[in-house]
Amino acid sequence: MESLQGLKTRKAAVKNVGTITKAMEVVSATKMRKSQEVALRTRPYAIEALRLLRKVAKLAGETPWTTARPVKKTLIVVMASDRGLTGAFNAQVLRAAEILINTESAKSPVAILAIGKKVERYAQMRGLELAGSFSGFGDIVTFDEVAHVADIIVRGFATCEWDRVLTISTHFRTTLKQEVLVRELLPTNFEKLEETIREITPERGRYAQIAKDTVRDIADIAYILEPSPQVLFDTLMPYLLRMQVYHLVLEANASEHSARRVAMKTASDNADDLASALTLSYNKARQAAITKEIIEITGTQNALENA
Repeated sequence: MESLQGLKTRKAAVKNVGTITKAMEVVSATKMRKSQEVALRTRPYAIEALRLLRKVAKLAGETPWTTARPVKKTLIVVMASDRGLTGAFNAQVLRAAEILINTESAKSPVAILAIGKKVERYAQMRGLELAGSFSGFGDIVTFDEVAHVADIIVRGFATCEWDRVLTISTHFRTTLKQEVLVRELLPTNFEKLEETIREITPERGRYAQIAKDTVRDIADIAYILEPSPQVLFDTLMPYLLRMQVYHLVLEANASEHSARRVAMKTASDNADDLASALTLSYNKARQAAITKEIIEITGTQNALENA
């Protein structure tokens, strides 16, 4: 049996860890609520913008943004976090990235656009080509902060530096459920935009009805577009692509804080359980030591009396 001093030291260490994880849980819960609200608040705008892009894309027909071309190089945008203590959040993203990179690299060369220090370290360990690396966006991301990320994507696709752009990011569903999704960002088309709209439409909650009202089919409405659908699509596409990347970062941010909050809650609960078990073991060991001392004292007294 472990010594009393050893059990006492372990119990104090576990309680200290529990105090730290409890404090981190409170901080993560605050950040989680803010990031979730921002991500969910932007969904109606994101859906409306994608719906507009979908409508114009359908009317514009073939454009450089929608025409598939021979793939000489693929850009994969991977979004994870800068820090750990997020449970399986980073592991799930990097596992999906590993599968996708292996699949795509067998067809054509691959470059990585890393968002988050974890992705950058992963790409460096794998010896992958980095098209760019971004980190430190902060807990509440602004549109201007991610605009330069989208600019790299747009510029590289427009100059044929890469012929296909894929994204791997975590889509926020609920606090306990986040999904890692792979999307083809470019080239885009009507069907892909439809699928993206369906993916980001909330299933329930206070923002669900707003999003569903936004996504209603209005195909029977005739638009008059000037100067032409093609010109409008080429003009709108870079801006709406920036918006789409911004929304992906917001979703990943909300998922990260949710995963960290759940991880810290689990760690705090485990620390409490372990502290209770160690307290019980300590009390048993202490009781056994007291009983042993009483037996020794009684035995010594009996031996002296019989001497």
